[in-house]
Amino acid sequence: MQKLEKNIPFLFFLLTLFFAPLAFGTVETWSIATVELLVGSTALLYFFRIRKEKAALFKTPGLLPLALLIGWICFQLIPLPPALVRILAPATFQVYAPILSIGDSGHWIPLTVMQKATSLELLRVSCYGLFYILTVQLLSHGGRLQKTVRWVVWLAIAIAFLAIVQKFTSPDKIYWFRPTPPNAGTVGPWVYHNHYAGFMEMLCPLALALFFYYRPTVNYSETLRARVAALFTDASSNRHFFLGFGVVLIMSSVLVSLSRGGVISMSLSLLLFLFLLSRKKTKTGLLFVLLFCCILLALSWFGWQPLLSKFSRAITETGGIKDARFMIWKDAGGIIRDFLFTGSGFGTFVDIYPQYRTIPGNLVAVHAHNDYIELLTDGGLIGFILAGWFVLAVIAEGWKKITIRRDRYAILVGIGALTGIVSILLHSVTDFNMHNGANGLYFFFLCGVLVSAGNTRLHFRTRPTLLKPAGRRRKYLFPVAGLLLFFMVLLVHGGGFLAASSYSNVSSIYLNQHLADAKLQQVRRALVRSKTYDPLEGFYPATLGTVELYLQHRDKALLQYAKAARLDPMNGVYLQNLGLFTADRSPEQSKALLAAAYERALHKERLILTWAGWLLQAGERQEAVEVLKNGLQRYHRLLVSYLPILVAYSFSREEIANILPESTSSWIRLGKFMEKRGKLIESEYYRSHALKYLDQEKIIRPWYFGQLYSFYRRQKQDDKALAVLRQAIERLPDYAPFHVYLGNYYKKEGIDYRAREEYEQALLLEPGNEKIRKKLKQLKGGGRNSL
Repeated sequence: MQKLEKNIPFLFFLLTLFFAPLAFGTVETWSIATVELLVGSTALLYFFRIRKEKAALFKTPGLLPLALLIGWICFQLIPLPPALVRILAPATFQVYAPILSIGDSGHWIPLTVMQKATSLELLRVSCYGLFYILTVQLLSHGGRLQKTVRWVVWLAIAIAFLAIVQKFTSPDKIYWFRPTPPNAGTVGPWVYHNHYAGFMEMLCPLALALFFYYRPTVNYSETLRARVAALFTDASSNRHFFLGFGVVLIMSSVLVSLSRGGVISMSLSLLLFLFLLSRKKTKTGLLFVLLFCCILLALSWFGWQPLLSKFSRAITETGGIKDARFMIWKDAGGIIRDFLFTGSGFGTFVDIYPQYRTIPGNLVAVHAHNDYIELLTDGGLIGFILAGWFVLAVIAEGWKKITIRRDRYAILVGIGALTGIVSILLHSVTDFNMHNGANGLYFFFLCGVLVSAGNTRLHFRTRPTLLKPAGRRRKYLFPVAGLLLFFMVLLVHGGGFLAASSYSNVSSIYLNQHLADAKLQQVRRALVRSKTYDPLEGFYPATLGTVELYLQHRDKALLQYAKAARLDPMNGVYLQNLGLFTADRSPEQSKALLAAAYERALHKERLILTWAGWLLQAGERQEAVEVLKNGLQRYHRLLVSYLPILVAYSFSREEIANILPESTSSWIRLGKFMEKRGKLIESEYYRSHALKYLDQEKIIRPWYFGQLYSFYRRQKQDDKALAVLRQAIERLPDYAPFHVYLGNYYKKEGIDYRAREEYEQALLLEPGNEKIRKKLKQLKGGGRNSL
């Protein structure tokens, strides 16, 4: 019983390591909160254990930069006087500038552009940092170090086996029961295949280290038969073969995941592993060759084509590399330039990026797909330097101890941990593995294993570790950090859950100005509760502002709209609501808010028409034209929703020509819309002008001509229809229906020989078309039919 009580912190530690990857990679709120609570609980339990046993706490490398990094994230959250923010972070001040004078004056602002996102990142990084410290302390005992590494490697092998089986039996469902989004690339418990690869490439070197550690001892002076017999009778052979199979399984699963970054990072990390072992004069060449051959055989079994196709898709015809990541990185350069020193706030990339995005379409970049770039955008140079300092301090300390250790287990596990760290650091150049809950946790875990392997003694008489004891006061780090983490998780995640639960009771009520006061009051009470539970969420005050507006409480509505905008100043919808509300009070301020709303919106296409409509009502027609033009260039599918506003505000042909892209289909759609409105002259103008842009089309489609031909036929303008038909045949001579239409025209006009020529040409193009053959027979028999 005493032994179990003594090991409770260690059991919680192992539970955290198992739960994080198995809980779908820890990417959802419930799993993130659970991991954070488990880490906080482990810290508290460990403190009570060392206090009871009067055990020592050991100094942890990299603790200073880690503490400073967490402190920097905290500082980003602290509201400061606007004048001070203007000096420290001018770009952040400009984000808040349009809303500073609205509502209650004298509001202070933080360095982050979204406090809730940064508070969640604070919890995440604090959790990782505390887990790193726990890893160093708990694994300062040799037995626990060996057990932990062994269990983690077995877990990785089990997940790799699960991933391969699941990939071929249920590729669209995790654990065969949970569906995932279409084309998500699900592998194992992870929705995103690159995160699965990132996890495996971190643990593969540890599995490889154990594989070499349990290699049976062979006496090369004996006969081959004796050596083979000794190999299979040695006590460690079973583990050696099983781990070898596990390494092949892990590597094969990464290849099957089709993660290009994962394959490249794993390959480079294995070369590093071999190089570092050679520095320690460890003979592993033959085993590496055997493992490599096994991996090639496994990949041949699964098939090379999918992996080769995945790599080839990234290569252009000219030999260049094609990837949307490059465009995101280019756009992120503007964020780094504007928020160079302080960053926009940890966790705010998805909020700040839309203002700098140049990629057309509806792409939502939640992350930069490069952890280093995102660290610069979110944390600035200060955050980047502190994070880099921590990683370099850990690697330097770990490698320094590995070079002087003689214990074979410590050397192999230390090199395995170091290689895993380098592998994920390489992969982070092209992905956002550090923002995955499980992968981020395991990165800090490997940092702890690297330090522990370099310092922990498996056999000792006096001290179990080479780490120096920490001061007595540092012993209270665990209860303070554990309690703070526990409290903050309950406050932030628990408050968010209670807020969502309160709002869910009224979420089905459709808010509108005709709703009864009793219903509006019911929604209001629910929103006030939700706002209290989750004070950093902008959705609740924004919705409450609408309720107050419907209740005729305009001053209260203004305060709520302003509060929502301050909580999330990058939210275009909140800023647009505030701008529309203040239009009658201050047109200039309203315009500034609406312009900022459109510029910052995550989904700009939802705000374009409102912004353009406001400009038109304000008489700023030329600016409205530019807004509509830029919006249509980025979101081509918005043309249908543009059409009513183009007609309603009587745009001239010149203005419409400036707005519409030089695209045949766009002009045709406008022509069709004009015809439905009864504007036949305008319809003919836009339909006919559409053909002027044929040379700019990659593919000239028959319906470009067919729509205008049909229009003229409906208007009884046969001469114009004939001209379009001849133009169509000139452009698309191999399209049989156009020859049929022209043949029908000649037949109607009594020019039978020309009709016969067109029908015969159409039949050459479509020999199996019986309708054309029938027309030819009717023509020879003297029949008269028209289309």
